[in-house]
Amino acid sequence: MTASDYGCAAGMTYHATPETAYGFAIAGGGTNWGLAQGLGGGRSDSFQAGVYGTTHMGPAYLSGAVAFANHWFTTNRIAALGDQLTAKFDGQSYAARGEAGYRYAVPVNTAIIGVTPYAALQAQSFHTPGYSETDLSGGGFGLSYGAMNATDTRSELGARFDNLQIIDHTPLVLRARLAWAHDWVSNPALGAVFQGLPGANFTVNGAVPPADSLLTTAAAELHMSSNWTLIAKFDGEFASTAQTYAGTGTLRYTW
Repeated sequence: MTASDYGCAAGMTYHATPETAYGFAIAGGGTNWGLAQGLGGGRSDSFQAGVYGTTHMGPAYLSGAVAFANHWFTTNRIAALGDQLTAKFDGQSYAARGEAGYRYAVPVNTAIIGVTPYAALQAQSFHTPGYSETDLSGGGFGLSYGAMNATDTRSELGARFDNLQIIDHTPLVLRARLAWAHDWVSNPALGAVFQGLPGANFTVNGAVPPADSLLTTAAAELHMSSNWTLIAKFDGEFASTAQTYAGTGTLRYTW
């Protein structure tokens, strides 16, 4: 399976004190995926809202976030003898994350490199309702699926790195991350039944995310003025059976 997604997000952060900030964000996006050998594919549109907060205690920090999203799915599948099947349904996801770390200032030659070991725990719950496929070609292979709830709990252990550079009198902060992630996935399966044979129940197993992954990040943060900041970031997630690549661009205004 190959999948791609895209989206945009906007939010606002309020500094309640110099050490503590909290805020909210809303986002919208879409996903496209396809199965090998032309067996089908689909897409989804989503809307997400979340709140978050961070507090610093000297070089230590603690942060947390919770979010909710609604997804609108369309699937297309090719069954035996070219039978075309499609379905439309909604799904909901809920997520929470907590993270803690401690920053060390490490002198390297004439520069100071910030090294922040951190640990994080996040949980996601995903719900899809019971739904049925529409048989576009009348081949009789349409399925009805039962409602499903699945969870993914992830732990992360790693370190973040930062370094301040001055480029033509403009501050440029370089950031990186290297971490190990472990996922516990509860139930990547659906109960299905042929619409034409109500007693023919069976289970469809989905692609299970890898249990262990290497997480990498490279980012540059350009402070164009005292108010405007431009950020470019690349994230990679690498495992023996899956690879994920993501790029993010951010324009931030502070007052």
